[in-house]
Amino acid sequence: MPAPAVLTQQLTRMFGAHTAIDHVDLAVPTGAVYGILGPMGAGKTTLVRLLLGLVPPSSGSARLLGFDVRTDADAIRARTGVVLAAPGLYENLTALENLYLYARIWRLPTADRNARVQTLLEHLDLWSRRHERVAEWSPTMKHKLALARALIHRPALLMLDEPTLGLDRTDQELLRTDLRRLAHQEGATVLVTTRDPAEAAALCDWVAIMQHGRVLAHGEPVALAQRSDTARMVIKGRGFTPELVRLIASRRDVGCTAVQQGRLIVELVCRNAAASIVNLVVESGADVEAVEQRHADLETAYRVILEQSII
Repeated sequence: MPAPAVLTQQLTRMFGAHTAIDHVDLAVPTGAVYGILGPMGAGKTTLVRLLLGLVPPSSGSARLLGFDVRTDADAIRARTGVVLAAPGLYENLTALENLYLYARIWRLPTADRNARVQTLLEHLDLWSRRHERVAEWSPTMKHKLALARALIHRPALLMLDEPTLGLDRTDQELLRTDLRRLAHQEGATVLVTTRDPAEAAALCDWVAIMQHGRVLAHGEPVALAQRSDTARMVIKGRGFTPELVRLIASRRDVGCTAVQQGRLIVELVCRNAAASIVNLVVESGADVEAVEQRHADLETAYRVILEQSII
């Protein structure tokens, strides 16, 4: 088994008295799509900056592709492609000029440069627009070009911040396919940060859930969803009054409750609560036609894990 592409041990970063990253242990498998999932302020961006060697750890250690972030930051960045909030593009240049510039920065051989640029632009459906100034482009097109920019030197590790944010549904799925192919077929490792558990479940092989600088849980998305005692119950029928919904939502064994298209949807913190909730609905006078209980998805498990971290 190859060594992890990213390995951190008790990685910690302090800013004054504030602990931004709190003793984080991660082992990101080589050739996987790995997601760092957490709300705003969870520490995702600071973690990425630590991994790139842009800020030093206060304590602990981190190695990327075998290199130490404290002493080998240049070697790490030379082997890493990064797309963060800013796309890193020169808007007064054309798409072609942007990629040629970055190809020269990365010292791609001239013989390889033209083919590499054309391959990336064609694959991202930008070749026909290659002579246009980037300033005239939509955010979606700029996002695609930023991805091409990050891939120009064939990095062993690709880091992406909210990679599908702002893309339409078709482009989201195309990008997911590209990233999975890059990892599973070409052997690169893809590390993404996201606030969206549905995106993490759709894209990632592994997910780490962060809050307040700590990793609360990590594993495969399906395993994370199943490890908790959560479930979703769907009750079909009539007479689900606002008072009933509020009563159910007030229970400690319920995470969230809503009525949608004649269905009462209850997210259970404890699966064993299902029977008592159905009895409560019946006793309220509602007409119950059918009850379906489903295993929780990552979105439900994520919300419960965050809530439990506050208790």
